[in-house]
Amino acid sequence: MTKKEIGERIKLVKNHLKAENEFEASEEFNSLAYDLHQAKKYQELTTEFKKISKLVEDKTAFFTFELAYAFDHCDDEDSSEKVYEHLSNEEPNNTAILNNLSNIKKRKRKFKDAFELISRAYELDSEDEIISNNYDSLNQIISEEKEREVRFKHALTHLERENKFVTDKLQSFIQAAKKDENYDNGVLPIAKWKFKVFMKTDEQKAESLREQWLDKDYIIDTGQRGDYYEIVYEINPLIEQSLSEIKFKIINPNWIKGIEKLNVEFLEEINYYRNLKKINKVNKKFKEILKRDFDELTLNHLLQNNKTTIILAGSLIETLLIYHLEKKKITKIDYELNNKKLTKNLYDAALNDLLLFLEQNKMLQKQFVHLGNVSRIFRNYVHPGKELKESEELDSSKANLCYISASELINTVI
Repeated sequence: MTKKEIGERIKLVKNHLKAENEFEASEEFNSLAYDLHQAKKYQELTTEFKKISKLVEDKTAFFTFELAYAFDHCDDEDSSEKVYEHLSNEEPNNTAILNNLSNIKKRKRKFKDAFELISRAYELDSEDEIISNNYDSLNQIISEEKEREVRFKHALTHLERENKFVTDKLQSFIQAAKKDENYDNGVLPIAKWKFKVFMKTDEQKAESLREQWLDKDYIIDTGQRGDYYEIVYEINPLIEQSLSEIKFKIINPNWIKGIEKLNVEFLEEINYYRNLKKINKVNKKFKEILKRDFDELTLNHLLQNNKTTIILAGSLIETLLIYHLEKKKITKIDYELNNKKLTKNLYDAALNDLLLFLEQNKMLQKQFVHLGNVSRIFRNYVHPGKELKESEELDSSKANLCYISASELINTVI
């Protein structure tokens, strides 16, 4: 079929469209598509379709098996897939359409969709050799895919135990791989030298990690080779999401350090046992509260939970001061504030009330440096509003000061 003949046939199609005879236009084009297919003029067929499709609202009227085949032959898989999918809805029992659409899905690694399509074709015509071979091939792939899914899921058990260095390198590797021009749905060829670039590390570490990741199924060797004979890898599709979840499951490093330091020698160093002996001397009513609060204070100090350390130090000192005053038979406290005299029951008094009473009555004067330290820091951080308004950072130095002050007060007040 010559270019002139094609032009004349297209002219007929356009004339039908101008006359608003879309059915006749589609029939004429479908006839042309068949003839071009027979003549193996696939490029011409797709080119003419693209021109005609611009003249109509519903181009599906011009979809044919021959057009889908031509698109596929011209390496336009997406257009071919679109036409075949439309045709499969129109002709659900057409084995040629089902087979060819299955092949496209297979090339796109949509194996489940591909197998579903070829299974339908196989049910309709199991004697067809091409369909039978494609069915067997995809059945094998699906079995391998199921085995691969099991391996991929099992890989996550290794991932949960990796240290931060490895997870950071994995994250870096995946992000770099996804930006590579050859990346296709988790699959890409990677030369050995590229691993150190993707991981942002040296060659020796990169090679060690590559081997470990292959063993743990973080990446797999597909058995295929790239244009330069480099290995084509597939990245475990479950890894990236799991890495995001692991970030939320990382144990606070301060806690790990604190637990590692938790031993008799360290507790001796911070005077824990000295203070515990002191607390054991007080009466039962106060002993249980003071021991509980001191244990919690020490543990949080150890784990570097700074705000909790400050709050617990303030609370413990409140209890300590109430114990001290009750021991002196004081049940009410009174003090002046802004030229007004205030009176409170001892058990209703807060830390600031107790400090004003002690200061104005010149009690515990030797301990007032420690009391003032805790009071000032506690007052600043017990309510979140003040912390939000002011830029002063709550750091370990403030928490350490509170712990030391609380420790010294236990030693001197009891």
